[in-house]
Amino acid sequence: MRVTMIPSVILLCLIFLSTGCDSQPTTPQASDPTDHAALSPGLPRHGGVLRRVATAFPKILGYPEEFAPIDSDYSTPALERLVSWDAAGTLIPVLAESWEGDPEKKTITWRLRKGVFFTDGTAWDAEALKWNWESRLRAGRLIDGDSVKSLEVIDDHTLRMHLSDYHRLMFHNYGWSVMVSPTAFERAGGGDPEKSKEWARSNAVGTGPFRIVEFKRDVLIRYERNEHYWRKDLPYFDGMESRLIPDSMIASAMMQAREADMFTNVDVRTALDMEQMGFKVNWGPGLLMALLPNSSDPGSPYADFRVREALEYAINRPALARMIGHGKYEPLTQLAGKAFPGYVTDFDPRPYNVAKARELLAAAGYSKGFRTEIIANEILRDAAAALQSYLGDVGIEVDLDIADTARYNAAVFADGWKGLALAASGINPDATDLFVHYGPDPMTYRTGNIAKSEEYLALCEEALYTYDDAGHYSVLKRMVRQASEEAMVIPLYITAMPMAMQPYVHSDYPKIHIIIWKCYEDWMESH
Repeated sequence: MRVTMIPSVILLCLIFLSTGCDSQPTTPQASDPTDHAALSPGLPRHGGVLRRVATAFPKILGYPEEFAPIDSDYSTPALERLVSWDAAGTLIPVLAESWEGDPEKKTITWRLRKGVFFTDGTAWDAEALKWNWESRLRAGRLIDGDSVKSLEVIDDHTLRMHLSDYHRLMFHNYGWSVMVSPTAFERAGGGDPEKSKEWARSNAVGTGPFRIVEFKRDVLIRYERNEHYWRKDLPYFDGMESRLIPDSMIASAMMQAREADMFTNVDVRTALDMEQMGFKVNWGPGLLMALLPNSSDPGSPYADFRVREALEYAINRPALARMIGHGKYEPLTQLAGKAFPGYVTDFDPRPYNVAKARELLAAAGYSKGFRTEIIANEILRDAAAALQSYLGDVGIEVDLDIADTARYNAAVFADGWKGLALAASGINPDATDLFVHYGPDPMTYRTGNIAKSEEYLALCEEALYTYDDAGHYSVLKRMVRQASEEAMVIPLYITAMPMAMQPYVHSDYPKIHIIIWKCYEDWMESH
């Protein structure tokens, strides 16, 4: 059996027409936006520096082995991946032109884009890919890295992976790695890997449309146009600047004074207010919020299925979503939103019912309720307080543990928690997030607190090894239903991810995903 994972001919043709990928890189000439506007009004034009403000900022830009999610966001203009997503969640080529898997031989062959260079002038090739993957493997930061037996360079632009296991998500898991220049990394340390790492934390040398020329942590990032970018005549901007403005009101005031062009990481209430002021706001998919029970501990109340059921009945999720999300959040009745390929239509196994929750608690031996705790971070304080009230109504007395970021992340992603954790997980358009967060070998909730039944894990296995899309998504629906029927976790709502911009800015960010920013296509009208 042989599975070929090559996107559609139409997508490839569009990409090849726009890149000229088999030729040496050209040097696009930037033009004045006003002059260009006179020649072609309404069409994208070159020039200008995009001024971005945000309420959150990265710590690391060029050392992916230590990336947090927000670091990926800010490195995107400089560092590229082998693959990306389109709006439908289909994998599309970026630094890879195509990829082919053989389930029987357990190999994946990557054919790389030619004529691509890192911004230090060195070539993107199979040796560079091998170096990047080997670095992630040493750091334990390559998803499914334990399945990699060897990496074979076939020629300058072909690399073959030899694997001990093979499943459908590996194309995504391996292809999602961002690529940095091996030469720049090694030169920076002069042979000392620790010095190279320290340098790379503040410097990102990739193949992207922009190069980072200044990084002041918690202050400023400056990007300049990559004049030798492989996508012909792109990017449009001469450069970009990102500034940390922790206060949303100050950031909004800067937008109103036209001191900034784009406002990212904006909260929903501010975004709605800015829409009323006439700013453009893009709404992208946010995060899946859930209560995670410590159900694997036999001494925990949540080891009892009836108690987990009671939690779901106790929470008015539509009201909670309206209150926290100002009407922009989607309440959940299952571990999937309506746009998710695994969504089960008209499946609401436990609607809000206080009497039913009390009945189940009594049947489990908690007729007088019990005391528990919810760990959350400062951002989730309001949601945690609302949950405290809902659970209190059925006799569960909740102590809120509002932890600092470091302690919260350690508890949720590494060390574990005692009672309940209020946590967010990303939502991917191709549904890979279900495995990343809740699969048999999760990337995020690795603590072991969440008990998973043999039936659920068997469905995970079946989905991973079902290679046709229709069959795969059919199994996903069964997975979602199984998780819901077991009350494995308590899904609450899906957030929204708004981005505000001046009327003269043209961008689709973050409509697909927070880490999909096609900044090379963004442009500004004359203003």
